[in-house]
Amino acid sequence: MELTGSWGNTALEVRMNNTKLLSLLKTCINSKSLKQGKLIHQKIVSLGLQNNIILCKNLITLYFSCHLFQPAKLVFQTIDNPLDITLWNGLMAAYTKNFIFVETLELFHRLLHFPYLKPDAFTYPSVLKACSGLGRVGYGKMVHTHVIKSGLGMDVVVMSSVVGMYAKCNLFEDAIKLFDEMPERDVVSWNNVISCYYQDGQPEKALELFEEMKVSGFEPNSVTLTTAISSCARLLDLERGKEIHKELVRSGFVLDGFVSSALVDMYGKCGCLEMAKETFGQIQRKNVVSWNSMIAGYSLKGDSESCIELFRRMHEEGITPTLTTLSSILMACSRSVKLRLGKFIHGYIIRNRVEADIFVDSSLTDLYFKCGNIASAENVFQNMPKTNVVSWNVMISGYMKVGSYLEALGIFTNMRKTGVKPDAVTFTSVLPACSQLGVLERGKEIHNFIIESKLESNEVVVGALLDMYAKCGAVDEALHIFNQLPQRDFVSWTSMIAAYGSHGQAFEALNLFEKMQQSDAKPDKVTFLAILSACSHAGLVGEGCYYFNQMITEYGFKPAVEHYSCLIDLLGRVGRLQEAYEILQRTPDIRKDVGLLSTLFSACRLHKEIDLGEKIGRLLIEKDPNDPSTYIILSNMYASVKKWDEVRKVRLKIKALGLKKNPGCSWIEVGKRIHPFVVEDKSHPQADMIYECMSILASHMEKYQVFSF
Repeated sequence: MELTGSWGNTALEVRMNNTKLLSLLKTCINSKSLKQGKLIHQKIVSLGLQNNIILCKNLITLYFSCHLFQPAKLVFQTIDNPLDITLWNGLMAAYTKNFIFVETLELFHRLLHFPYLKPDAFTYPSVLKACSGLGRVGYGKMVHTHVIKSGLGMDVVVMSSVVGMYAKCNLFEDAIKLFDEMPERDVVSWNNVISCYYQDGQPEKALELFEEMKVSGFEPNSVTLTTAISSCARLLDLERGKEIHKELVRSGFVLDGFVSSALVDMYGKCGCLEMAKETFGQIQRKNVVSWNSMIAGYSLKGDSESCIELFRRMHEEGITPTLTTLSSILMACSRSVKLRLGKFIHGYIIRNRVEADIFVDSSLTDLYFKCGNIASAENVFQNMPKTNVVSWNVMISGYMKVGSYLEALGIFTNMRKTGVKPDAVTFTSVLPACSQLGVLERGKEIHNFIIESKLESNEVVVGALLDMYAKCGAVDEALHIFNQLPQRDFVSWTSMIAAYGSHGQAFEALNLFEKMQQSDAKPDKVTFLAILSACSHAGLVGEGCYYFNQMITEYGFKPAVEHYSCLIDLLGRVGRLQEAYEILQRTPDIRKDVGLLSTLFSACRLHKEIDLGEKIGRLLIEKDPNDPSTYIILSNMYASVKKWDEVRKVRLKIKALGLKKNPGCSWIEVGKRIHPFVVEDKSHPQADMIYECMSILASHMEKYQVFSF
């Protein structure tokens, strides 16, 4: 490029200079030749042409194309009188295109106070986009007012931008109301309002508007179709998604990466992996969104092997995985309990120094808990930020999964100390720990935290509270919460029935069950389990058999092992052992179930039914010859009828096999602290005092027993 030669100052020469410089500038813009562009800029200044609007506009374009935003701003600022509105609009458009939203609003503010120009229809779309990007809805409303005052309230492009601003600032009602008032609409305005409904959790309404748009004669574009297909995915509406796909094929619509990825995602979420694979295979240029959609489909199925294979192919094709990719694969490993594959991804994260987000860290923690590797889960938790409630929730639910209830409560206590505010998920996760440990005082303390957090009206939280009080034996508190519920679902009814039944109030449980049957909430299998358990605890054989048959004949539920367990226990308690044994024998699915046989075996010991007890004992030993509890019950059964030779044989067998009964464990809550105890455990700091106290109590009990005779 040559800048030397004659540059005259006559009017004709100036015009020729302008034309020449403009041509050279456009060449620089097309080739992004910054060095040459700067030389042209110098020549423009030296010729005194820095106020030429056309040259300045092209200089701004050049600098923005090379991502040099400050020089572009200086070009504008050096113009003595920027009297051309297109110059202002061009700079604002360039700012918004490059996400420099603050500068956009500052320039607009300067324009409002510039005495010689006013914003026009090309100004507002850029300004409104900046408001959306910054989430400055107040400023956006002020701009909307200016639009109305400027007489542009009927301009479809400007009003579509206003709708878009409200939509992106999550003021969905305002966006929809404005859309409804628009006399004329364009595709952008339809897209904005369809997106509103989708983001607001109303995918049905989004699809309804999608159909209305087509009926109104508008042709959906890539943005419309992506939102519509995503709505089908959220609704798991495979048939509707297939219809949209077929329409696209029939019309010859060229699928871009966004629409194709949405289709893959929809098919994957709807469980139609073959169609997802087929659509994925047809994408010529697969971007990271396409890969993530396909991996997510396999992840939902727990197919970690396929996820890893896709991850390998991504790497081969030079696509860098995102955090979404990694969390999807980790969730697949968690669902399939594939620790080795999960560790491989964890290793990739460490080796590549990937800065994990809360989703990746949570997925890792969940994986290690699911695979029983608690130490690794704790290690991940130690190294992750703890300012987000999600990280604490994952640890609490993880400990709950592995039965570490004390640790779950400990995490909740630490969470409170660090100042992280619990949410509904926290409370519904930690309350079952109180239920399992029977620590009522701790449960009441958590109830107070729920009130502080203003979550006492949350149905799920209240249901967990009801369940906690019920399982801790606080029936009155449970009933109080139950009576306060605005709506009672089958879970709350079941919890209350279980509370009555497990604490000796069987008739109250039966009465409540009758009320439930008359309500809108219909019992499920768990409800029947609760009512059968209530009958079992109270020895109500007739009622128990009636409800067992009602479950089958009236509600069509097939009894599970747990239902048979209640029935066998009920018959066993009242000595109808042969009848219970016949039920087992004529039901193939449960005939050899160890749990049911053990229940009946214990009943045989209670009622000294030696013949049947021996028969069941042999079956249990055959099933598991190393279970010490079977031998101990058999020995106790022989001892109850003074068959000492048989007792000796069983004891020798236990000794020969080297079997030991697992030590019993109990705990007590004192002063808001939980103290666990194991048989013959002297690790407690106050063990000596405790054992001395136990000895005194035992002595008093013996005296009382002698006195009572």
